[in-house]
Amino acid sequence: MNRTRHTSRSGRENPAGAASPRPRRRGHRVVRVLRAAAVACTLGLLASCASMPSGGGVKDVTHDEAPGTEADEQQVRVFGVPPQPGEDPVDLVDGFLEALTSDEPDYQTAKKYLTPQAAEKWKPEAGIKIVEKTPSAYIGPGPTAEDTSAIVDVKSKQVGSVDDQLAYEPRPAPAPEDKVELKVVKNQDGQWRIEDLPDGVILSRADFERVYRPVNMYWFVDNDGESAASRDQLLVPDPVYLRSRNALATTLVRKLLQGPNKWIAPVVRSDIPPNTRLLDHTVAIDDRRYVDLALSTGAPVGPVACKRMASQLLYTLGQVAKVESVRLTVDGQACEPVTPRDAAVFDPAATSATGATGYFLVPGRNSVSLVQSEDARPVPGQFGGALQFNEIAVDRDEEQIAGTALNDTKLWVGRMTADAQAELWATAEPGHVFEDPTWDGRGGLWVLESVGNKGPRTLYFIGKDFKIPVAVEGLDGGNITSIRMSPDGTRISMFVEHGTRGRLVMGRVNRGVDPANRLEPRPVVDGLRLVVPDLVELKSQSWQGASRLLVLGKTSEASVYPQFVDIDGGNVAQVNNAPSGVESMAAPNGRDQPLLAGVNDERIYRLEPDGWKAVTGTNGTKPVYPG
Repeated sequence: MNRTRHTSRSGRENPAGAASPRPRRRGHRVVRVLRAAAVACTLGLLASCASMPSGGGVKDVTHDEAPGTEADEQQVRVFGVPPQPGEDPVDLVDGFLEALTSDEPDYQTAKKYLTPQAAEKWKPEAGIKIVEKTPSAYIGPGPTAEDTSAIVDVKSKQVGSVDDQLAYEPRPAPAPEDKVELKVVKNQDGQWRIEDLPDGVILSRADFERVYRPVNMYWFVDNDGESAASRDQLLVPDPVYLRSRNALATTLVRKLLQGPNKWIAPVVRSDIPPNTRLLDHTVAIDDRRYVDLALSTGAPVGPVACKRMASQLLYTLGQVAKVESVRLTVDGQACEPVTPRDAAVFDPAATSATGATGYFLVPGRNSVSLVQSEDARPVPGQFGGALQFNEIAVDRDEEQIAGTALNDTKLWVGRMTADAQAELWATAEPGHVFEDPTWDGRGGLWVLESVGNKGPRTLYFIGKDFKIPVAVEGLDGGNITSIRMSPDGTRISMFVEHGTRGRLVMGRVNRGVDPANRLEPRPVVDGLRLVVPDLVELKSQSWQGASRLLVLGKTSEASVYPQFVDIDGGNVAQVNNAPSGVESMAAPNGRDQPLLAGVNDERIYRLEPDGWKAVTGTNGTKPVYPG
């Protein structure tokens, strides 16, 4: 059918944080802003908005958004208006799309645009299609006064999605335009209503950032038969997006009780027993920042399990407010309160009170120096000058250092003490070289091996007595050129090249075991998810804590620049005023600790509160933090 394009009447675009109402639409429908925003963070997808000053350090500004707090009162609240009499099909669909942007958790206004049967059948919780701009409705010629049904197209360019388990994933750029067809019919009162529509909702990027809040659920590493050592008992963040602003603490607890999402589930576990119920109607955080929760598990829970359950809850609720204590009552029996200090033992990204220590290579002799301030000094032992290295990685306990040496064909590991000797852990195959060594937070060392710095690369899991190839599923012909392991060891960030373009992806790390020899791991990386879709070049990447990356790369439209990227790609925040000629960067665990940058004149810079400062003592390249 030859369609004549009728432009949507809305013309609406309400950026996150806008305090004024949206433009009026034909039919005088107005989406009402009931609370004016304070100065809203333009990086709306961060759980804590990141402030990127033009000079000085990077500082996170935490928003305490517990119900009833000042921050909660300052949130923009938007409510849709029901359909108006006499609306044509395009107006009706536009009104429905606007109602989807409402802060109502149950979509009651949006459902008024549907027939009763469609309202009962429609499942908005099935997922979110996130589009570049406000979606627009179009229709062909008509309908005539005699018509009782019509098809309305909704056209948009998708940039991301949220699945039915509230997990986000970006879409490759550039976004192609696509359309969704909605069937509208006249009811017995002569009013148009939507009769047929796909499950889920459509939101512009700006509306998604305003309506949804990202939070992490916290689970424990699933050791799958591995050691029960303390470094294997780590909490793992899993980002999800929640619509409700009311009773957010209660929503978080109920979501946690449901267990891990399907993507992360194979490598984590919850210490909260299945089918555990929250006995309280709401979760309250009192004036002392204490949380008391009554749970029913139907299973025996001892003191150790109580502590681990409370730690999961403390880290999860800590995104709503600063929680000082969580005390559980499980099936009528009170557990000991758990404080942030008690739970810190499970944090893979815990930072030392003395601050972060960075490391870099000294050009010429390629020895290793460390930096804790604006001064540098050699590391103790053979890595400080007796051996030469091309790439290094320091374990997260800062007890061991790994380095590639002798034209990258040897992988040496040694303790960082004056009398320690470097040990040869692995030798590359003939004609091959090692690249990009990286440690997880559980003592595991990972490295790429390639043919003369060219593809294809093989990922290896390295120990003192083993060198195990790691299967990576879902590469689709791509070549891995850079890797970084997460602090908890459940994720690996990989840059995968496809011809002249690349993409930063996150893989799930399932260590597994050899059925014939349960002492030997058989790791597999699978479930690849897109994080940054449009890089043409990657200079460096590093983890900052357990839930975001510092990425130095280049897109086809821009020069090389650094950016923070959430582990699901849900938020990207550029780091302003990086040193000129930056070649590599490194991030520490703590967000209040300084970044390091290596520039093309072989100098190392450290981001101090008053700006970037050159590290004195010696020139350097390839700065790294533990990891």
